[in-house]
Amino acid sequence: MESQRVIKKKYRKICNLLSLKNISWMVIVGFILLLLPICYLSFVNRATGDDYGYGIFTREAWVTTGSLLKVMEAAWRTVKHYYYTWQGTWFSIFVFSLQPEVFHEHAYVIVVFLMLFLWIGSTFLLFNKVLHKELSMDVWSCCLVTIIFLIISIEFIPNTRASIFWYNGTVHYMLPFTMCQLLIYLLICYGKEYKIRYLTGIIILMVFLGGSNYQAALFALIIAVYAGIINYCKGKNKHIFLLLIPIFLEMIGLIISMKAPGNKVRGGEEFGFSVAKGIKTIGMSFVEGIATVGEYLKEKPLVFVGLFIVFLIVFEAFLRESIRNHKEECFVLRHPFWGFAALCCLYCAMQAPEIYAGVSVSKGVDNTNFLVFLLCTFAIMLIVAGKVVPRIKTTSEEFHCRIVVPGIILCLIAVILFKGEIRSGTTFSSLEYITSGQAADFKEQMELQTKLMMDESTEDVVVPEINGEQGPLSHMPVTDDNDNFTNWATSKFYGKNSVISMPRPEWIEEYGSQWHIQEN
Repeated sequence: MESQRVIKKKYRKICNLLSLKNISWMVIVGFILLLLPICYLSFVNRATGDDYGYGIFTREAWVTTGSLLKVMEAAWRTVKHYYYTWQGTWFSIFVFSLQPEVFHEHAYVIVVFLMLFLWIGSTFLLFNKVLHKELSMDVWSCCLVTIIFLIISIEFIPNTRASIFWYNGTVHYMLPFTMCQLLIYLLICYGKEYKIRYLTGIIILMVFLGGSNYQAALFALIIAVYAGIINYCKGKNKHIFLLLIPIFLEMIGLIISMKAPGNKVRGGEEFGFSVAKGIKTIGMSFVEGIATVGEYLKEKPLVFVGLFIVFLIVFEAFLRESIRNHKEECFVLRHPFWGFAALCCLYCAMQAPEIYAGVSVSKGVDNTNFLVFLLCTFAIMLIVAGKVVPRIKTTSEEFHCRIVVPGIILCLIAVILFKGEIRSGTTFSSLEYITSGQAADFKEQMELQTKLMMDESTEDVVVPEINGEQGPLSHMPVTDDNDNFTNWATSKFYGKNSVISMPRPEWIEEYGSQWHIQEN
């Protein structure tokens, strides 16, 4: 008996050591360390392919006039050009045309930092609002949940290139997703106070989302409708009907986008609206949504390990604060079935644009599906925890020692068992790319290519070949085919007649002495 008491006492000390505050500090440090290789690659990252194509008019305006007003005019010209020749997502195209290398050949370094700031910042803003301010979760638990959620999101997102490194991919998918997170925040604020500044922010976001990718536009519409229904059922405040304004304006922007002549160039002559196809798409979206969750379970088990840890922390925080005992239940908690159904419908709806289009789409679509899945799963966790906590007859301290600590230990064991999955994560792939020497080699070669493209003594440029496979970075190499899109876009961006590549040894032999380049 004495030995058991000693063991229990030591275990209690371990549990106290593994307090949420101490765990939070460890996770914060770990998160920063995980971001370091990603941030390092920001100094290696360069524009490529579509970045050049969409930036042709704007770079010409900047180089010739140095006027931001002229650049904005050129951006609008770019929107009109692609609206009739390729796609109708007018907001995305406008931002595409402002890619950083338009203004300076080394400005692309900002892409990684900008996207991480928007991604992390919008997540912290939303989670702080929901967890800390609305559900009274303590600061440390809120911080811990948010960071673990971000680690899961960043590390296991399906396509790192389109989420962090490639400007066009991030602008078309990650920027609208962060706008959607900000939209949720503003909808919650408006539902509480009905202030005009919140409604103004909602209108601005939804107007722009109408001209972005169709997933984000659909997400925004559904969330706005959900917010309207919840607030109407909660109090029937007439101010909530003002949400019809941003909904209407976004639909106008979306119709303008969908009616673009360029859509038929990209999607084929059959691209258009069909009621029968729309009904079929709805059914297929649920099937595809379920199938995708099955793929996540099979291919990304650590995602669910991380979500389990998040659930334990949320459960303990709710138990500690006992928020349901002194705060009125919200509409979703009073009707958990409808909340669960609404979230499942929201997630499955993200499959609809790709299914309806019936053509190959960007990997950014998979990223949006994944991120919305995480958000919806997290929201379902909040509903479950909110309904179960009042029925638990134990203290938060007992729950921490008996459930949370053992649960975290089991999850750490699971991480070891599935360590192979970590190798495919964003940080490890970035670190592998750096330590292999490929990152330094790519940086050196791109510096040379930029010098060649900016050389005013020639209009027909020949560059040494660069490998198109560049780890987590997105790179569309110049080829030996002058009619290749990347060749055309690169030459026009830099104001050249043409650009082609040749094998590096041959290029060094012919041009190396001129540029003081020797073969290693």
